[in-house]
Amino acid sequence: MAKKSTTKSLAGQVPPEQLDLPVSIDNTGKFVTLREVMQPTMAAKAAALTSLTPEKKAELTARRIAAQPKYQMAMVGGGMIDKDRAIEEVKSQSEIGRLLVEIEQRVINHLMQTISQ
Repeated sequence: MAKKSTTKSLAGQVPPEQLDLPVSIDNTGKFVTLREVMQPTMAAKAAALTSLTPEKKAELTARRIAAQPKYQMAMVGGGMIDKDRAIEEVKSQSEIGRLLVEIEQRVINHLMQTISQ
């Protein structure tokens, strides 16, 4: 019996637009997408989020935001944050930027848990 593709078996659980966004960094420093992490040979090479430095987490978050066609976030006290401002806040590691990093880390953790089930 033929096996179903892992990507197809997760349909409905993982939003398709998340598959090509970076979720980690491999041991050579290359950013790795969720689709790549789902491949058995890559899973072991991707660094755990907990092992990334705050700077690498910020860089990962900035890349995830930049890769999205549309990005907008509303924050109490921060107002509406568009893609350009979000990237700027993350890169400067401002209070808003650190919150955006935390939000993305939670999204990534959820995605990683979803694909491991």
